[in-house]
Amino acid sequence: MADRTDYEYIVIGAGPAGVQMGYFMQKYGMDYLVVERADGPGAFFRTMPRHRTLISINKKYNVFPEPEFNLRHDWNSLVNDEEDEPLLFTNYSDELFPNADLMVTYVEDFCKKYPMNIRYNTSIKNVHRDDCDLAGTSKSKFTLTDDKGKKLTCRVLLVATGPCAPNDPTIPGIELVDTYTSHSLNVDDYKNKKVCILGGGNSAFEVADHIAGAAGLIHMFNRHPVKFAWDTHFVGHLRAVNNSILDMYHLKSLHALRKCDATRIWKNDDGKFSIEYDMHLPNWDPPGTGRFVTKGYDKIISCTGWKFINIDMFDGSCKPDTHTDGKFPVLDEEWQTTVKDMFFIGTPMQARDRRAASGFIHGFRYNVRSLSHMLRQKYNNKELPMKVFSPIDQEEVSKFVIKHVSVVSALYQLGQGFLCDVMLVDVDGKGNEDKPTPGKVTYIRELPQDWIRLQPWFLKAKIAILISIEDTISKYPKLSATEFFTPGDANVSNCKCSPFPQAVFRVFKEGKQVDDLYIGGSLVVRADTRNFEGDTNPDRYINKVKNLLHRNAGIGKGGFYEQLFTPDMWPKVYKPWTQEEIEEQRKAEVDKVNKKYECSMSVLRFEGVDIADM
Repeated sequence: MADRTDYEYIVIGAGPAGVQMGYFMQKYGMDYLVVERADGPGAFFRTMPRHRTLISINKKYNVFPEPEFNLRHDWNSLVNDEEDEPLLFTNYSDELFPNADLMVTYVEDFCKKYPMNIRYNTSIKNVHRDDCDLAGTSKSKFTLTDDKGKKLTCRVLLVATGPCAPNDPTIPGIELVDTYTSHSLNVDDYKNKKVCILGGGNSAFEVADHIAGAAGLIHMFNRHPVKFAWDTHFVGHLRAVNNSILDMYHLKSLHALRKCDATRIWKNDDGKFSIEYDMHLPNWDPPGTGRFVTKGYDKIISCTGWKFINIDMFDGSCKPDTHTDGKFPVLDEEWQTTVKDMFFIGTPMQARDRRAASGFIHGFRYNVRSLSHMLRQKYNNKELPMKVFSPIDQEEVSKFVIKHVSVVSALYQLGQGFLCDVMLVDVDGKGNEDKPTPGKVTYIRELPQDWIRLQPWFLKAKIAILISIEDTISKYPKLSATEFFTPGDANVSNCKCSPFPQAVFRVFKEGKQVDDLYIGGSLVVRADTRNFEGDTNPDRYINKVKNLLHRNAGIGKGGFYEQLFTPDMWPKVYKPWTQEEIEEQRKAEVDKVNKKYECSMSVLRFEGVDIADM
């Protein structure tokens, strides 16, 4: 095997994504090779993150027994849950945010437990593509040349090289500063020093937190407002585990943030740094942009994130398009680049997903599994995995779906409709209300929604139902994270306004949406448990699906009860407000909206409109 040089599939990189793809390719008997430049898997985590604390949650205890449900809160394990004794990261540590050394150990152990075809010490320096007319659906021949001049060829190329290089800003003098990958970890080097950190993401705040107790003063420069994961629900935005520096800023402990755009850096004769920057000031009179200089920094550290493609690896025959100033490859609905038969997997999958978890292991592990099925269909003529119900038993299908959305991890992690299940409903004549309906329901799990919507079988389906797990925070006005505690109205059948994630059903007929159902959320994001003592769960969720199937496909009966409590129970648990109480609440809300402020960060105050009027 060591002498073999031609494969159908080659995966570049044996980090978590490459290993995950190797696991599935091995499992399905695909013709593949994984190549890795280091001498073992997971090498990135030998040194990254620099301060050795993962920000991926390792929640080991979750009350519920289902392994699939518990993967929702295990952000580090690779998918192997179909095995008799799956290898889970949660067995390696009880810490909520473990040391990154354990990730290296875990990936190494994963490769030992599930042997796969990985060739180490193979650093690919050049990728070339030729058109290929050989039998099969791939029309490419990729030639990979390593640092020793040896060549490998394949028909389909998957790039799993993860974060490739720091995404340093292109400003004069940037070469003078330290970087996230090179700065000193010795806090003594920062004692009573004046430090400037460029960046406003997790890596920048990770560095700031590490030196906050030693540095005399820290200024964090970021050109954009800091985005908090608790507000956006995007795990790549700033996490609470890294943001203690904000406590110090708002509690007036010298360290501070500046929203500005650095334009130049230089080193003075005294060995200290100066930095020039632009600051937009819409609240000044008149509004304008200031170009200021702050000097006297002992250290400047650039922590502005990563590039997720090494564009220099690809020659002119197969150089993929990029976006965000070369940070990400351009990927289509199946994670294929602008180069035919070349795919990117792992953290670069977030190039298509800035709302869910594609940039982390707990997200891309499911993307990789989905892609493995899609590749087998595309290149090896294998059917997508599916479950078929025939004839259609309304009760059976509805109970299956509710149980599934109550425990499934993939739709939970790749929420907001990024990954979906799809039910293809094919009714063969009208059935008796009390008997199964002739026909079949084909249930296909965990595919990219954008990809599904392009497939001929979806566009031709008489009835197709897409199932996802989503929250609806985008439907609300801007609220702080601490205001998002009140459950949505449980009296409505279609709960489109709920702060909690919930299963969402969208019904399509020949590609056009005709109906939807937001079943309602819960604190634990399950539809098979009670929210309150004496409520009608899980029956009401099952009833909602039954009614959806009946009104759109004529399956079974309709008119099933959907309220949270039975009519006789409602008066025992719920007291409607009096008109006086409603008016009191309305007045408090109106007063809050109409409150006038003397100060504003907006240009609108110069146009006679206060920010509070917006």
